[in-house]
Amino acid sequence: MAHHGKSEEELQREREQRHEAHLESSYKTFINELCQPGDMDQGEAECAAAAVLCTLENRIHPDESQDMEAQLPRKLQELLAHCRHGKEEAPQRFGKEAFIDRVAADLDITPEQAESVARRVFATVRDQISDGECQDVEGQLPSDIADLWRAPPV
Repeated sequence: MAHHGKSEEELQREREQRHEAHLESSYKTFINELCQPGDMDQGEAECAAAAVLCTLENRIHPDESQDMEAQLPRKLQELLAHCRHGKEEAPQRFGKEAFIDRVAADLDITPEQAESVARRVFATVRDQISDGECQDVEGQLPSDIADLWRAPPV
């Protein structure tokens, strides 16, 4: 059935375009939130998100990282696709210091900067995913990394 003279194909194309625009918008919102304090540009924010989330995904169970990713903007999921390449079934075991060192090495920044970036990425991710998923991710982390993941007390 055609609506206002448009074919079903045209309507489907318009729906897909709206859907893509929404996905692009949610991704831009995510990256803009990371840039918020004004000390990162969009490219740096993308690199920061990828470095922190890839490190996180190495630390949690693959099923959990898939559940978390499913709630993130598609473009961010695409950025993280390389994280899964060659990923073992079992999560790697490391603590906060190693987590921060990996992020610092990936981004070529100091451990202090890496901790700040990790907290910002985690806060932005927590805004994007459900409370239940936040708790599931936290439940997979050792207490020192879980402290990084959790929102700081207000």
